[in-house]
Amino acid sequence: MTACLRFAPMIGARPGELTLEEASALAEHLASCGACQGRLADEEALSGMLPEALLAEANRRDFSAFSDEVLTRIPALGRAARPAPRGGMLAPILGWVGHHRLLAAASALAPTLAALALIVYLGQGNAPEGAPVEVSSEGRSTMVLETSEGPVVLLGDLEPEGS
Repeated sequence: MTACLRFAPMIGARPGELTLEEASALAEHLASCGACQGRLADEEALSGMLPEALLAEANRRDFSAFSDEVLTRIPALGRAARPAPRGGMLAPILGWVGHHRLLAAASALAPTLAALALIVYLGQGNAPEGAPVEVSSEGRSTMVLETSEGPVVLLGDLEPEGS
């Protein structure tokens, strides 16, 4: 019985689905097993009946008008999907934009980003300068020296010590 469990799925195999070893082992098993011979007979009977039943069902239906019906629906679908063309000089441009929406959006986005970058770049040059340095000291004198490296603030007495 364990051999039957191994070979039962192979009984309905089509030519070329089994390796040579599997096909020869199946043939040896079928020669010695009556139950599997019965399964093979049932499989062959069903495989002959099924195509005949499907063919008989297909012959009962009339497919002569099928292709004509499909072909009449195709242009109707094409006309329904597209809006009616508008007149004027913008019709070709609007038609192109309708078919290439992503490309049209990207081409409109590029000049917008360029204008934004230009505004940001030119806006930086007109920025007000920072407030002048304000230094407060209580009881001491201060001196601000302008150097090439920026302002230097000196806190303390203007006179040197010991004078």
